[in-house]
Amino acid sequence: MKLLRRPAVLLMTLLAGCAAAPLQDAVYPLRPEQSVALARGLVLTYDSFSDSRCPANTRCVWAGRLIFRFLIDGPDGVEEFTLGPDQPTAAPASLHGARVVLDTSAIPPARAASLLRPGDIIPVTLKITAK
Repeated sequence: MKLLRRPAVLLMTLLAGCAAAPLQDAVYPLRPEQSVALARGLVLTYDSFSDSRCPANTRCVWAGRLIFRFLIDGPDGVEEFTLGPDQPTAAPASLHGARVVLDTSAIPPARAASLLRPGDIIPVTLKITAK
């Protein structure tokens, strides 16, 4: 019996060593398509954004929206979530209770229509808050 217990204890020890490290509170400035490792085996990617906000100094029927799309690649697969000025906080399931908060004060205002250029990017700053 002792011989059977030792391999089981060894196996449990090895499996515990493979578990993802817990998340730490941190702040990450990101640009589109940039990734950051939140913990071993857990990667957050700023995938893209959609900006339909009304350009500055113009009249619009609809104010538009700004939406940032993120991906978390972890042991359970890839999870997608979005953030924006109207929804700055998310708690993706793959973060097991941790929250992602968008720093809305760092979002630039909508550009004037004459200043919009193809390829413009909007960087973001995210704060990860562990349990």
